Amino acid sequence: MLRKTWSLLLPVVVLTLGSCSDEKETAPAPTFELTTEITAGEPQFVVPGKSIELAYTAANVASVEAGGLGEGWSAEVDPTAGRIEIAATDDAVTRTTLKITAAGTNGESLAKEVELYCLNAFDDPQGVFVLNEGNMTTENGSLTWISPEGYVLDDAYRTVNGTELGNVAQDMAFCDGKIYIISQNGNKNPNGTTFENDGMLVVADARTLKRTAAFTNEELEDLDWPTHIAVLDERHVYIRDNRGIYRLDAGTKQLTFITGTDGAPKSRFVTMNGKVYTYLVKNTLGKILEIDPASDAAVTYSLPYTTTYFINDIKGIQAADDGRIWIMAFGFGESSIGKFDLSTRKIKQHLIGIEVSVGSNGVAFVARGNDVYYADGTTIYHLLFDDEGEDEVNGEGDPLSSDEPMIDVAALDDNAGLSYNGLGVHPVTGRVYINTIKSFALYTQNQIWGFDFAVSFENPAVKYENYTNFPAGFYFPAGN
Repeated sequence: MLRKTWSLLLPVVVLTLGSCSDEKETAPAPTFELTTEITAGEPQFVVPGKSIELAYTAANVASVEAGGLGEGWSAEVDPTAGRIEIAATDDAVTRTTLKITAAGTNGESLAKEVELYCLNAFDDPQGVFVLNEGNMTTENGSLTWISPEGYVLDDAYRTVNGTELGNVAQDMAFCDGKIYIISQNGNKNPNGTTFENDGMLVVADARTLKRTAAFTNEELEDLDWPTHIAVLDERHVYIRDNRGIYRLDAGTKQLTFITGTDGAPKSRFVTMNGKVYTYLVKNTLGKILEIDPASDAAVTYSLPYTTTYFINDIKGIQAADDGRIWIMAFGFGESSIGKFDLSTRKIKQHLIGIEVSVGSNGVAFVARGNDVYYADGTTIYHLLFDDEGEDEVNGEGDPLSSDEPMIDVAALDDNAGLSYNGLGVHPVTGRVYINTIKSFALYTQNQIWGFDFAVSFENPAVKYENYTNFPAGFYFPAGN
């Protein structure tokens, strides 16, 4: 399948035409048209330090002027070549309007406007990232970016750096103004196909997305299909692979296996209170696993044997806003969501009505405050977690009624055949996101949905089509 790419040349439309004279002139009327491809409703993206060009054709024109730009922007007209070169500095204002005036030889003038957008800040807390695995046999990973205004940049990392992420990008983490992106295969997939990319682990500046470091397959040769990453600082980069969890010292490039993490699940880490958490399930007993940076060993927290709802299997964990850990669990035919207190070893649970879908990225649910969202196929569910009172031993009085289906996106679009790799909830806006694809074979027909359920249960707040390539999940700068 051919992969859809973005062009940096995305000017908006011609907005105005004006005349400086109503009198009929003997000289022929001027003409002026931009010939660069135009996408209506989208600005032209400009990377700081990388100039772009707008081509044009003109006739019966005495001069062409380009101006009206905000601070940090410049535009230079080359009338001989019929082009306008546009550039922006690192500190340029994000949005500005290029005003082009073509003065005709008959005294008439034509005016056009082009909206411009400087790609100098990817760390706005209102933004959204979608990490893409790419097709394992043919593609590198990529990073889709949705700006606070709702503009979509298909491959932000390649746009900024001119190079690509590793094959089958799996997970990313924010720490100390940097983004760490791990890929399963780096520059070679299991079939032996090699790819031109930046390797297995890429580190980029969180504001500019400019690459600051990259680690090759050879430098991380001890890793076997890495899938998830958590970062406390440069010396404590934790990577989960098929064996367990390693600590990478990014300065020395040394990998150290963390004792006691054998069989760590393919699931996102929880990072809080200066420590890293995941979980283990052995002999149908679930445990929370804690990694302290003071040592290269893991500590386990056994979950209570007597709970409202049994925990034979853990579907996923997430940090709660109050310092506890959310646990999505399954046991003896029942699914539950609970909050586990590491200090007291107590858990508060609620029953849910479905066994949730878990993607290959290990995201079983997302939560913001006490609003919990999860999915069964393409249907999104919501539960308002009741934190008051004690659990009933038999589950009597549990608010199962709050476990409600919100929307089945497949009913809104015939091309939304499959949910791919879980949900996302924006920590600032509360918007709930889901990725869908038509099918595994037709993955280039895809949708990014965003719902503001406080406004509408049925109509998406945003919908973006055909931008993803096997999406690995949603990430938010505000969730650093």
